[in-house]
Amino acid sequence: MHATATASEIAVDAPAPATQSQWSRPSVRLTALFMTLACLGLVISASAAGTAEYTSALLKRFALTGAAFFGFIFGAGVHYQWWRRHHLAVLALAFAGLAAVFVPGLGVQINGARRWINPGLPVGFQPSEFAKVALLIWVAAYCERNVGRMRSFVHGFFVPVGVVGLAALLILAEPDFGTAVLTGGVCMLVLLTFGTRLVYALLAAAAALPLLQRLIFDAPYRMHRLVTFMNPWQDPRGAGYQLIQSKIAIGSGGLFGVGLGAGHQKAGFLPGASNDFIFSVLAEELGLIGSLVVVALFLLVLWECLKVAIRSRDPFGFSLSVGLSWLLTAQAAAHIAVATGSVPTKGLSLPFISAGGSSLIASMLAAGILVSIARSEESPETYALKPWDQDRPAYERLASAALERLRPRRAIG
Repeated sequence: MHATATASEIAVDAPAPATQSQWSRPSVRLTALFMTLACLGLVISASAAGTAEYTSALLKRFALTGAAFFGFIFGAGVHYQWWRRHHLAVLALAFAGLAAVFVPGLGVQINGARRWINPGLPVGFQPSEFAKVALLIWVAAYCERNVGRMRSFVHGFFVPVGVVGLAALLILAEPDFGTAVLTGGVCMLVLLTFGTRLVYALLAAAAALPLLQRLIFDAPYRMHRLVTFMNPWQDPRGAGYQLIQSKIAIGSGGLFGVGLGAGHQKAGFLPGASNDFIFSVLAEELGLIGSLVVVALFLLVLWECLKVAIRSRDPFGFSLSVGLSWLLTAQAAAHIAVATGSVPTKGLSLPFISAGGSSLIASMLAAGILVSIARSEESPETYALKPWDQDRPAYERLASAALERLRPRRAIG
C-alpha cells in the first residue's frame, strides 16, 4: 500500500533554512576589531600616564573615547556616499582647519610646532588628523568622477597631486613632516590604484628629492634625528635619549611583559610615552606576546578592509576603503617602526591607542566609514547607490552653473 506524504509532513521533515551567523558579516568583524583596539587604547593610554596621573588620565580617556564612539556611530550610520556628495565641502573645511593653525589667537604653538587649534575651549584639536581623512574622501570622489581620464597627465596626476601637495605643504609648515609624508603617500597609492601612471609618480619623487634634502639638512632637529637613528649612543643624553629609552622599554618587556601598569620607563624616563612612543610602553608591560597581538589586530583590520574594497559596489567605495585601510595600518606600522628604531624618529600616533584625542576621533570616524561601506555590501536593497552625476548637492550644481556662465563661448560662423 502506497503512503502519500501530506504537505504538512513535508514541511515538518524539511530542514530549516540555515541562519547566517552575525560573525560572518564583515561589518560585525570590523566593528569588533575597532572596538578591541579602542578598548585596548583606553587601558594602555591611562597606564602610560603613570600612577600619579592615572585617575585623571583614565577619566580624560573615557571622555575622548565617548566622543570618538559618537564619531564612529556617525561614520557607520551615514550612507558612505554622503561623503562623496559633500566631498568639496569636506575638502574646504580641511583646508580651513590647516590654515587656521597659523592665525594668531586661534592656533596654538606647542614645542615649536603650530599644529593645534584652541578657540577658547578647555580642549583643542589637531586639524591635520582630520585632514588626512578629508583628503582621502576628496581623492576617492575625484577618482570616480575622472575614472576614464586617470591615465592622462593633467587629470590623472597634475590636478589631484596639486591639491594633495598643497595640503601637504600646509602640514609641513606646522611643521609635521611625518603626517605630510603619510598623507601624500596614501593619497598617491589610491591614485595609482585607480590608474595614474607610475612614471608620473616616479618623476615627481625624483623632482622632490632636492626639496627633501633641504627639509632634512636645513632643520637641525631633523638632521639630529637622522644621525641618532643610525647611532643613538653617539648622543645618549641628548638627541639619542628618546630612542634609547624606547629600546630599553621594549627589551625590558621580555616575552610576557612586566605587567599592566608596572612599567618603569613611563615614569619620566621615556618622553612621549603616552603618545608618540606608546607602543614602547605597551611592549614593556605586555611583552612580545602583547605586542604581536596588537600587530595582528592591525593586520586583520587591513585584511578585512581590503576584502571590503574588493566587494565594493562602486568606484568611490572601492577607492575610499583602500585609502582609509592603508591610512590606519600604514600609520600604525610607521609608529611601531619609530618605537623599535627601524626608521628615524617621527611624531606619529598609534591609531586607536595613543593618548591624542584628535587622532582617536579621526581614526574612529574613518573606522565608521569603513563599516558603512561594508554594511552597504551586506544590504544592497537598503543602501541604494546613485551615480555621482545624479548625486550632486544644490550648492555644487549652482557653482557649476555660475562657472559655466562665466566661461567664454566660441563665436559661431
